[in-house]
Amino acid sequence: MRKVPTRVGLALGTIVAATLFAGCGAPQPQGTAAGKGTLRAAARSAADFREESIYFAMTDRFVDGDPRNNNIFGDEYRPGQLTFNQGGDFKGLIDNLDHIKDMGFTALWITPPVMQPPGRYLNDSRSYEASGYHGYWAWDFSKVDPHLESPGATYDDLIRACHARGIKVVQDIVTNHGHGTATAPEVRWHADRNKVYGLGLGFDVGQDAQRWFNHGGPQIADLMDFNDNNPAVVDWFAKIYEAYQDRGVDAFRIDTMAWMAPKFWTAFADRMHANKPGFFMFGEVWTNGDFNWLASYTKLGSGDGAWPMERGVSVLDMPGSAMNTWGQLEYTFKGGDYAAVDNVLRHDPLYTDATYLVGYLDNHDKPRFNGTGGDGRPASTTEFIDALSWYFTARGIPCIYYGTEVQMEGGNDPDNRRVLGREGIAAAKSNPVYRHLRKLNAIRKAFAPLQKGPQKKLLGSRDAYAFRRDFAGETALVFLNKGGAPARLTAGGVPDGTYTELYTGARVTVAGGAAGIDVPAHGLRVLALGKVSGTPWQVPDWTGATGLRGTSPKAKAS
Repeated sequence: MRKVPTRVGLALGTIVAATLFAGCGAPQPQGTAAGKGTLRAAARSAADFREESIYFAMTDRFVDGDPRNNNIFGDEYRPGQLTFNQGGDFKGLIDNLDHIKDMGFTALWITPPVMQPPGRYLNDSRSYEASGYHGYWAWDFSKVDPHLESPGATYDDLIRACHARGIKVVQDIVTNHGHGTATAPEVRWHADRNKVYGLGLGFDVGQDAQRWFNHGGPQIADLMDFNDNNPAVVDWFAKIYEAYQDRGVDAFRIDTMAWMAPKFWTAFADRMHANKPGFFMFGEVWTNGDFNWLASYTKLGSGDGAWPMERGVSVLDMPGSAMNTWGQLEYTFKGGDYAAVDNVLRHDPLYTDATYLVGYLDNHDKPRFNGTGGDGRPASTTEFIDALSWYFTARGIPCIYYGTEVQMEGGNDPDNRRVLGREGIAAAKSNPVYRHLRKLNAIRKAFAPLQKGPQKKLLGSRDAYAFRRDFAGETALVFLNKGGAPARLTAGGVPDGTYTELYTGARVTVAGGAAGIDVPAHGLRVLALGKVSGTPWQVPDWTGATGLRGTSPKAKAS
């Protein structure tokens, strides 16, 4: 969810239109309590989260698995009207986890599953109406929204189903705010509009003797704003989200992180790591150019454990995204120059460790990479190919927004949140971007330096770029060509040896410290010196071709 920094001692930017964030009472409806039927997680996550790749699904827009839970309150479900519920649920996810797994993704990020207001939201000026389909307008933080669950498809069932397929669950979490309060009288929960719940407790922003909320602003539209200076609020949220850790959630993505003071996040992160050591978290800090500010969030958390699996949090690499009209790299992959990449990477020393950043093409807050009309620029198939080749080989953990596999179009919110559905999943199998994602996941999984190695530039031009990544004595050399013609790329200063080319399976001998390789138009080649797991060259590429093992002559400067 988009935000503007406020209570962190930095300048307040322009508040986003209230209609984007306006909150969605009535007697508190029933949902599944987070503490019931919990799946006690292992005390420590053995894996380094850099080994994962993330598929981000807006649950309500993925697949409608059970229509019976679509319109529980009678006014929140409006098919085709994207500001309202569209029916996606956990059953839709469970039934289609193989779609995610078959592309090679090992982690599933879902939008907040917590209970939303019971029905339609209409603001008091009657200029905006919506429902809490997206999960960011919490009504009860400890209960799962009933639109998401059905018999045999509870949140616990989803977690079990993911784990059975080797997929980790990333839960989107919110601590900055609850739902909106400026409702019109005809809203069915208007009488309880100032109330929010969690851990079986209720709090009222209009009767706030416990100082649970901020009242002086700034805040996001009419969303109730929690008091990040109250230690009891920190403890409340820590206990709420410890319960989700305990039921088996593997990682958190933190929404609107910059709206709360750094000391809040230090205390919160300490609690999360104490409850589940080895727990990965990454936050949203809304900037596309303030690298010092963004990197400061990677320095939070106390203790001396390994960052960020044992202390602190990582962040989304928003400047390095290609979000339409916003990310610095959109220009690069839509006919621009690779120089923009250098502007992002030169700031890597500011972070605690840039290999833990979560990199992404686009997300649910800006027009999709494939924009529409006046809402961003469209993207061709080869522009998708070129951009994704970068995100799956560059430093950081790659994250892909649902629908990318079918080159889904989308303008500004809510048009960037269209329904994928069973039809979209079926159509994906013949889409070149779907095939490319399968290939890229296989390549990244095959070689540890592509997951964990810091990045060093070898060469760069308008349409060609090469870099190396080294980890534990092994080396990956990555060559990218986004031009429309084949290119011979040569890079010096690399280790000699016999490399395995992961895209085709060819063996390439490097001598004299220089590697030269032919890269096709809109192509990728990855030379691996070290232990390779699997045979990624046997996975068909975006054209449908598979690599054939072979041996090239010694690579030398050309």
